[in-house]
Amino acid sequence: MNPLLAEAISQADALTRAALGGGCPVKSRPSKRGTVSNATPQALGLDGAELTGHMDLTGSWFQRVEAAGGYLNFFPAPAWYCAAVEQLPPVGPEVDLLPLNVDFPATIHPEDWAFWQALRGTAPDPALMARQDAANPGWLVRYTARRLADLELRADAALDWTAERRQLLWTLAQFPQEGNRRRMAGYLLMLAGKIWDVGPQNLPLALNRHGQAVITAGLRQVLAEKPCEAR
Repeated sequence: MNPLLAEAISQADALTRAALGGGCPVKSRPSKRGTVSNATPQALGLDGAELTGHMDLTGSWFQRVEAAGGYLNFFPAPAWYCAAVEQLPPVGPEVDLLPLNVDFPATIHPEDWAFWQALRGTAPDPALMARQDAANPGWLVRYTARRLADLELRADAALDWTAERRQLLWTLAQFPQEGNRRRMAGYLLMLAGKIWDVGPQNLPLALNRHGQAVITAGLRQVLAEKPCEAR
């Protein structure tokens, strides 16, 4: 997880404790909506909207906090996104890709095989591993890293924090620095899917660079253990 995301979560905890005015336990977490959420008001039967009125966000990473569905939702300020994009994992060695026009059945790429084993915990179907398209999760992750590297040279360097770009950086910031291989593989597959939902051609330069860095760094962690050989 990006250190700035951890810092934002800690700030949300502190702001919630201060608004409660006591030692009530609180536990904030990153939500899928691209916010930091805290369920303490719901758990304690409190009025979340009333709590937000007692919060001073000055000096924090948040631009506003809203109560919805019993939760407090803290929305990061643009400054958080600008800072977070500079603290993502560094770019690692490039991952070699097979040509895109491989005749089927293609030779199984060992990285695809290892990725599938990490994702499912079992040996994958060799026929599926031979595919050179998005139906093969391992191929999709490797292909995404290469495309991001290619797009970096042509991308617009302006950091215009649209909703799509904020969501992508939010996902990048949750990159697990440590963890088991299955969790890592699942995260990388989700990240690759989000990148293609956004559209790499629309990403700013910094997100191309760091998106590639996260995917390649994660793939190296997945491959840290020796994979079983394809049979």
